Amino acid sequence: MSKPLRLLSGVRGFARSSPPRRALRLADSIAKVLRGRGRDPRWEETLDEITSWPEGEEDGVDDAAAAAVPLVISWLHDPDSALAFFGWVRRRAGGSLVGPDSASYSALLKILARFHRFPELELVLDTMGDEGKAPSCEGLSAIIAAYADAGLEEKALWAYSKAKEQEGAFPDTRACNCLLGMLVRRGRFESARKVYDEMLQLDGVADNCTTGIIVKCLCGVGRMDEARKLIEGRWGAGCIPNVVFYNILVEGYCKNGNVKMGYKLFGEMQVKGFLPTLVSYGTMIGGLCGEGDFVEINRLFFEMKARGLEPNVEIYNLLIRACCKRGTVLGAKALLKQMISAACEPDTLTYNMLIWGLCSSGKAQEGERLLRVAVRRGLKLTNLSYTPLVHSYCQQGKVSSAIKFLLEMMEKGYPPDLVTYGALIHGLVVAGEVQEALLIKAKMMERGVFPDSAIFNHLTSGLCKKGMLPAARNLFFEMLDHNILPDKFVYASLVDGFTINGELNEARRVFNFMEEKGITSDVVVSNAMIKGYCKFGLMNDAIKLIIKMRMKGMHPDEFTYTTIVDGYVKQNDINGALRVFCDMMKRRCKPNVVTYSALINGFCQKGDFDRAQQLIKDMHSSGLVPNVVTYSILIGNSCKANELGKASTFFEEMLCSKCCPNDVTYHYLINGLLHNIPSHIIDNNVLHRHNDSLLLEMFRNMVSDDWDPRSAAYNAIIICLCKHRMLNSALELRDKMVAKGCTADAVTFLFLLHGICVEGRSMEWGSILSCNFQKHELESSLKYTFLLDKYLNDGMKSDASLIFHSLLEYHKSEQNLKYG
Repeated sequence: MSKPLRLLSGVRGFARSSPPRRALRLADSIAKVLRGRGRDPRWEETLDEITSWPEGEEDGVDDAAAAAVPLVISWLHDPDSALAFFGWVRRRAGGSLVGPDSASYSALLKILARFHRFPELELVLDTMGDEGKAPSCEGLSAIIAAYADAGLEEKALWAYSKAKEQEGAFPDTRACNCLLGMLVRRGRFESARKVYDEMLQLDGVADNCTTGIIVKCLCGVGRMDEARKLIEGRWGAGCIPNVVFYNILVEGYCKNGNVKMGYKLFGEMQVKGFLPTLVSYGTMIGGLCGEGDFVEINRLFFEMKARGLEPNVEIYNLLIRACCKRGTVLGAKALLKQMISAACEPDTLTYNMLIWGLCSSGKAQEGERLLRVAVRRGLKLTNLSYTPLVHSYCQQGKVSSAIKFLLEMMEKGYPPDLVTYGALIHGLVVAGEVQEALLIKAKMMERGVFPDSAIFNHLTSGLCKKGMLPAARNLFFEMLDHNILPDKFVYASLVDGFTINGELNEARRVFNFMEEKGITSDVVVSNAMIKGYCKFGLMNDAIKLIIKMRMKGMHPDEFTYTTIVDGYVKQNDINGALRVFCDMMKRRCKPNVVTYSALINGFCQKGDFDRAQQLIKDMHSSGLVPNVVTYSILIGNSCKANELGKASTFFEEMLCSKCCPNDVTYHYLINGLLHNIPSHIIDNNVLHRHNDSLLLEMFRNMVSDDWDPRSAAYNAIIICLCKHRMLNSALELRDKMVAKGCTADAVTFLFLLHGICVEGRSMEWGSILSCNFQKHELESSLKYTFLLDKYLNDGMKSDASLIFHSLLEYHKSEQNLKYG
């Protein structure tokens, strides 16, 4: 073996001065051979020839050979070629010859690290250890960066520790920054802070990027004051060095909910002479989007454009997302048009958000059209492009359309994931198609996608609502068999389902089983169990469970108290209901409308309408408005107590507060009027006390005029609705009246005509009503025009009266005419 070859095998470390020209030429020749080794099976022999010199030309060969090995390795961009060359060098070294030194090993470690060839890298490290050689700090820096990029935190920290052990050495800035970034991403902030502090102790190691990583981490976990102090600790009090750090802080404040402070900092940045960048505007606009401050968003948007900064796709996406979240899909669509006209290409995210926004607004067909546009524009869609359509069509009951999109996804190579299947199953359950939902669950499992607790919850809830308790029970045990821990919502659905189905013991078994499994019941599950106890009149058990909740640190909510108040009322125990109500107030749990309605029902059942009315006043004082249930309770109990005057007063109050009656309200009023004809309606003395009641006055007059009492009751309610500008409700009641076999007569026509005129639509009456009445029918109803004018128009002729009179006059001259 030649002397140069022996020297290649035992090269010494070299200083960082430029290598000799001879070394460069030698390294270049070797590198060329190695780059073509795939085409040259004799590459090793070629290297042997290159590294042999004739006698008399050996001066300076030592230094050239010493420098050539690391140079060759560093010039190669192929780790396999580097390993092949390194192996060739070691093989040529022979038994007693010294192997490559640290410089050569360092070059090899760097290329292996760059290409993440960790098994070979670790083998090289082991070999170095066996030879008693330590990797250089430069090599370890490359290893740290590679391990950090790959997320191998323990190995990265090991390499960092090894680098620090070398006297007078420290990993380079890039390696440390990679390590910091990885530690921050993994949530190991204390370790990251330790590395950062060690970097600061050495001049020139930490750069702006280093501090930025830590500041961003602090902002990400909401430690904004600490982030500010970190910056000031490095650059001085009140000093933020550049726009990058301003952007980080503004983003931190906005993401942590302090948009006001972020906006203040955004303004301070400009006062101090830093011009906001596109990132600055995007960050601030993103924060304002969360607040829904579209006025300020628009101002910043136009200011940005005035400064020559064109919004990019990320900024448009922020605005479109904000519009969709706020339900202003028209604004989102306008932004898309503006975006395209400004030559800013929408991306997949843009279309995904718009499709989601349209589907959330019930415009699935428009969302589908947009999806087709995205396909035509050549965008690569994702599961999130299809999932909103699947969900929306299910909610609309269009299951076939939802399944069509599921199949389309699969055909285009987008296998439905858990989210898509979850949306489909949830939509089917909402649409009442529980059996279809169970079939989809079976299909997804066949395809290797296993349901999560949310899907099981949807299915369990749907089965319970359908009364399919055995299937719900089986589903529950299926979860347990597959080691899916049922969450509290599953237990709540089961407890509620069994309670509704009258199986209290089964509900109690589920509740106890949950606690046996170590799952602490929360307020929702406890409320479901309390509801069951109250339904079956077991008030003591309900109270015991409340006490148990408090002992476990839970706070009963308004639903808890309301359920128990209602339970006591249904047991005719108004004192018990009052005790719970007072306890609720004492514990600063604010009663809601349902709580008051339950208590009002209790007093009404006792005939104590004064206390009920006082509770209505208390509701108003608390900022609560009685709803249709509250008024229906008052009206229903008044009618049952033969207090028609009170019922009519409550009905008037209800309409004055623009609370639309429902079928229950109408049922109470009609039955109340019909059942009290003998004792109250014909008795003028009794009625005189309520002569300001339009409901009772019209009903009395019609019954006195021999109108059918049921029709009279309907008509009396209709005129009250029309008086309060509730024409649509009046027309709906007219249709219900006809559906129940009552005739919509000329008085019905007159009252509805009044409702149309009150709303200022007198010119439209012909398109809303038809007048197919005989002359005598109109004449018999003429009296009610005067009553209407007396009660509703201070005796002056109303538009409705004028129209009705003109119809009658016309009818006198033209027999049996039809109008409308």
